[in-house]
Amino acid sequence: MRNITMYSKPGCVQCRATARGFAKAGVAIDIIDVSTDPAAAAMLTDWGYLSVPVIVTPDGQRWAGHRPDRITDAARAAFQTHAQLSV
Repeated sequence: MRNITMYSKPGCVQCRATARGFAKAGVAIDIIDVSTDPAAAAMLTDWGYLSVPVIVTPDGQRWAGHRPDRITDAARAAFQTHAQLSV
């Protein structure tokens, strides 16, 4: 199962809040630091994002910023997918 990916950078308050939201929901995320990964930073720019966090879900949904509503929806989808794979 692919994890949710969060593009982040050091000192980003919204990134920390987003990571905490996923942790509180019990969802593992992969964190990519765009300050040390120029290819990732260029990809975000190509997608039209100029700030972090940017979240990418396994089904391809993307959003920017700390969005508790989207975190809840993504966590719910991750658990449903996991449950379906476990059957």
